[in-house]
Amino acid sequence: MSGHPHTIHLPAPERISPWKYALTYIFAILAIVGLFLSLIGAEVDRVQFVYSWFFAFYFFFTIALGSFFWVTLHHACNSAWSVLMRRLWEIVLKLIPLFFLLFLPLTLPDSADKLWKYMTPENQATLNHAKDWLNPISFNCRAFIYFLYFSLAGLYYRRESVRQDTDGNPVHSCRMIDHSYLALVIFGVFETFLSFDWLMGLEWHWSSSLFGAYNFGICAQVGMAAGIVLVAIFRSAGFLSAMNTEHFYMMGKLLFGFTILWAYFAFGQYLLIWYANIPEETIFYNNHNFGGWMYFCFFIVVGKFMFPAMYLLAQDTKKSLRALCAVAVWILFMHGVELYWFIMPYAHPASVLPSWQDFVSFITIGSILGFFYIRIAAQASLIPVRDPRMVECLTITN
Repeated sequence: MSGHPHTIHLPAPERISPWKYALTYIFAILAIVGLFLSLIGAEVDRVQFVYSWFFAFYFFFTIALGSFFWVTLHHACNSAWSVLMRRLWEIVLKLIPLFFLLFLPLTLPDSADKLWKYMTPENQATLNHAKDWLNPISFNCRAFIYFLYFSLAGLYYRRESVRQDTDGNPVHSCRMIDHSYLALVIFGVFETFLSFDWLMGLEWHWSSSLFGAYNFGICAQVGMAAGIVLVAIFRSAGFLSAMNTEHFYMMGKLLFGFTILWAYFAFGQYLLIWYANIPEETIFYNNHNFGGWMYFCFFIVVGKFMFPAMYLLAQDTKKSLRALCAVAVWILFMHGVELYWFIMPYAHPASVLPSWQDFVSFITIGSILGFFYIRIAAQASLIPVRDPRMVECLTITN
């Protein structure tokens, strides 16, 4: 519900100057150095490079998918509370074409078959009826469709939102609302098939009927966590001052809810596979509970579910941006742990063997995205000042 005071002061447009902040230069330097080291790593150990690069790529791409979900959900529900922070997610959407370029190294012939092993000639000969789906040409075509849709849809939402700052016409909001229902459906379909291709494809013998929902839980949770961290960063720089404890409380409630939802999907998938005890399904957990990887399982249960869920139960925690930011950073860290546990056993099945390329790939991709995020953020106001729901957003109460 919301209450409307007699006098409401609408926030002024907030623009940043990218070259004013040292972080812009730090990102640029780290990106250049990281790309150079990554080229060396690709020559020294191509197998380790593709796994490290894919791990870093998918970590950040899930944040982009989560941002897409929250933007489309915002419009589909005609939400008011998230108006002030919506632009932070929209900026991420404009980065999706850049993700396409970052994905290209994984599609090279001498890289793809090291990551998705069914692409090797030996395994292609054994696929039989599955060969029509599990082949390099089909894989690359589907990947292109995923990137094309999310890039065009993301640019559409960003464009309409920024145009509204100029003319203040509510028709832009109406268009985005009308298109978001179908966009959410397409998001669910593409997110599911994308997870099948990129993650389940690492072990093409494995099948799970809940994996698409599990991947959705991952994206939604980290999308909200990343949004909270971005709010904290921009507020520390003097922006988004119109946000208050009511907005923080909404973010905290949603982060708590989607932490529970992620745990529900993760446990549900495990329970169904354990109960059925079918070799085509149990192969995943058997391979990921071997050696040192077994301890990752316990850490993920405690670190990504039990601790954040208990931490977010208190109302005071959800109303404090500092407390919310702390748990959001922790969830992002645990997201990395989860993806590392998911991906790296295919590179090192016997034991946990961290590589310097893991760190370099993560810093490189993160710095490239961070540099362009700041540049895109400077192109328009951080707040959609002429959004028709702004008054309701400023007066929202829980």
